[in-house]
Amino acid sequence: MTVITALTSCQRSAKLELRLPSRYDGKQVELISYMDSSVVATSMVRDGVAMIETSEGDSLRFPVFMQVVVDGRTRAYYVAEEGEAVMNDSSSYITGTPMNDLLAGLMSQLDSIEDTDDMNAYIEFAEKQYNANIDNPIGAYFGVEWMKFAEPASIDSMLSKASPEFRDSRRVKMYEKMAKHRLATSPGVKYIDFEGEDSRGHALKLSQLMVKGKYTIIDFWASWCPYCIKELPELKRLRSELGEKVEIIGVAVRDIPNDTRAMVKKQEIGWPVLYNTGRLPYNIYGFTGIPHHILVDPDGVIVSRGESAAQLYERILQIENK
Repeated sequence: MTVITALTSCQRSAKLELRLPSRYDGKQVELISYMDSSVVATSMVRDGVAMIETSEGDSLRFPVFMQVVVDGRTRAYYVAEEGEAVMNDSSSYITGTPMNDLLAGLMSQLDSIEDTDDMNAYIEFAEKQYNANIDNPIGAYFGVEWMKFAEPASIDSMLSKASPEFRDSRRVKMYEKMAKHRLATSPGVKYIDFEGEDSRGHALKLSQLMVKGKYTIIDFWASWCPYCIKELPELKRLRSELGEKVEIIGVAVRDIPNDTRAMVKKQEIGWPVLYNTGRLPYNIYGFTGIPHHILVDPDGVIVSRGESAAQLYERILQIENK
């Protein structure tokens, strides 16, 4: 077991115990400040356990909202506050101190809402919890979650009333910029073209995959995204039943081309796929999570964005029945 103490000036301390599967032995654990992405403390997993203790000092004042990153991936969220907290192997929630117990309950509710694919409910819940916890770090987390999907005009209004600490943080500035990209690519404007690769690694533009006279669903996805894979049957049904009017184009984001190719083969994806686009689509369209769908009409005008495959199916039926 390895214990690393960060910022050990003699004030209040926060202890976190992570109980992880043995496959993580020897892997690094990082506590990263959520709002500015700075590394606060690190440890290593030994015999399925990692222990990290943080102490208040000149540059750290409790409570602090953090990401728990294990082997390069975010495993949980954590509020550093006085006391001892723990995360078990079977859960991604941390409990044991008042704010972490509160956060665990709220994250469980948020995960349940996310499983319903009801984006409006997700946005409403995030906004409610931001307002309910506006004076603590949990509120800051939910404020950022709300910013990821909210209307840009609403974000401007929220930030005008927010604390300078929240408004001027690195993370909030990033999502404020993403909201401006969403505004520039909102329904009613032309889609923006960009370049990726075909399956053989040759340069290819999104516009080269568009089919004249058809509506197009641009499906931003990745092989590592379980929600993207979960939605494939609905997309296949949509294309099977409405394929005369609609084409689907998959756009692989933040994905390794070989992994994309393997998943296309495994899932028998029959529509065109644009490979190796990296983060470029995020920076153009301002979305913050995948899968993300944009519906484009035959003239290249964006009709909707952010709808599920089931919602798109109903929307296209309504369009065709007009």
